[in-house]
Amino acid sequence: MMDFRKLVEAGVHFGHKKSRWHPKMAPYIWGFRNNIHLIDVSKTARQLEQAAQFLESVAAEGKTILWVGTKKAAQKAIAETAGRLGYPYVTHRWIGGTLTNHSQVKKSITKLLHLEDVLKKSDQSHYTKKELVTLQKNADRLNKNVGNIRDFTWPLGAVVLVDVKKEQTTLREATSIAVPVVGLVDTNSDPTFIDYVIPSNDDAPKAISLIINYLADAIERGQQKAAQKQQEEKTEAAATKEKKEASKGTEELKTKEPAKTADQKNPAKKAKAKETETEPKKEAASAAPKKKPVAKKATPKSK
Repeated sequence: MMDFRKLVEAGVHFGHKKSRWHPKMAPYIWGFRNNIHLIDVSKTARQLEQAAQFLESVAAEGKTILWVGTKKAAQKAIAETAGRLGYPYVTHRWIGGTLTNHSQVKKSITKLLHLEDVLKKSDQSHYTKKELVTLQKNADRLNKNVGNIRDFTWPLGAVVLVDVKKEQTTLREATSIAVPVVGLVDTNSDPTFIDYVIPSNDDAPKAISLIINYLADAIERGQQKAAQKQQEEKTEAAATKEKKEASKGTEELKTKEPAKTADQKNPAKKAKAKETETEPKKEAASAAPKKKPVAKKATPKSK
């Protein structure tokens, strides 16, 4: 688990005022000081470790992890971490239906790609300067909204949220399609629908960066496992392919060779058959009576 000192130094334990607390966060609150609730960092470390192990397993399966943090304190950490890991993220504004109605959001992504292509080939197009400026504004607006989820792919393994109270729409959509949610939950938020609650200060950039980086390290380990597994599958597939080709080559050679007769296949049997054929001939020859030589008559010599 993460060292408690690092969590305290980052200010993870600072919550909100007592008057703004949510009763369901009581198990994670250690006490209060100067009328401000203090989070139990031991429970934060334990919950953080559980969330890290879960995200590592999701990454090892090769599934997508969506990162969401639209508040200013979380935008930088989310953008840097998700960009490093190669996952889609949302830092500007959550578009309603991104998870539950992704086909419509995909139309906006297609429109963005079309505008970028037009602007890239502006030298060859017939648009005026004013029209190009309008197209550029539309492209910038779409890029802020959906530009970072253009590479979004299914299946979605998990959603990581910063400030559950602010990202209620994302939480509802993820819950409706049964996607596990990992969330940083402060003392003023409701942790009911969060699968992996990380009790933490969600207003301090240092605390958010510390927790997000810890989760990112676990995900990198999972990605390495997935890459190793994929490499092993490739080597196994190549080995089986070579075996099939080798067996196919031997079968072709067998078909090209002339078919052997039964005698050629078993030469001992052939020799035995020859012996059985010659034995009756020998017996017949021995049984036959021998002919006596005929004496020649003497012819008178002429004088």
